[in-house]
Amino acid sequence: MDNLLDYESIEIYLGDRLRRADNLDIHADHFFPVTLLDKLFHYSEETRGTERDGSNRSLHRNFHGHDFDRWIDNLVARTQLQLLDDDDNRDQVSLLDIDAMSIGGTDGRVTVMLPDETSYTLLAPDGRPLAATSLHDLSIRLDLSTMFSRPPVDSDSEPYLGFGQLAHIVRVVCDKSGIDVAKVNQHDLSARIFEHFKHEMLPLIPSLWNDMEHIMHYAEPLLIPANK
Repeated sequence: MDNLLDYESIEIYLGDRLRRADNLDIHADHFFPVTLLDKLFHYSEETRGTERDGSNRSLHRNFHGHDFDRWIDNLVARTQLQLLDDDDNRDQVSLLDIDAMSIGGTDGRVTVMLPDETSYTLLAPDGRPLAATSLHDLSIRLDLSTMFSRPPVDSDSEPYLGFGQLAHIVRVVCDKSGIDVAKVNQHDLSARIFEHFKHEMLPLIPSLWNDMEHIMHYAEPLLIPANK
């Protein structure tokens, strides 16, 4: 029997998967320190009012952990699905616009149902029907390559100041410890960096939020086969 999933179930799973999509490698195509962001925004909520500058102003502008959670939810909601109807007409919708998804049919195709009760076949980026046996076979791709090509992610130029500072911290930790970030468990590395630099990172939150809003605008999330 097909696995019929509503939007909420899909949102929860893909949001959790996106939270594990760490890329701390500053030499890779993109830098996406999502675990650090998650830890930092939730820690900001715990330390509200304790981090202030010389004028007694809050250094992280009252951001909450749920700001980060909402950001993840919005990325998932904006994720694009490429669809094909029974007459071979193609369409593209946001994940938020669907009603349900049927996965695990005998032919391996994924069927997407819209609120108007129309059904479509989900396509992979190459235009062929996307095969999946469960939700675990699906993932979100964020195209960050263009966003971080001007200026480089490790610069201190706007609008990448927050991510640039995080990239600098990652570089310092890896250089001093002789760590090849591409060959280590990045979640463990995130936990280590957060534990030792969380207070230094708190003032970066306003700049990080600006960068995250930039991602929301430019990253063009797309639903794809997992590990592709």
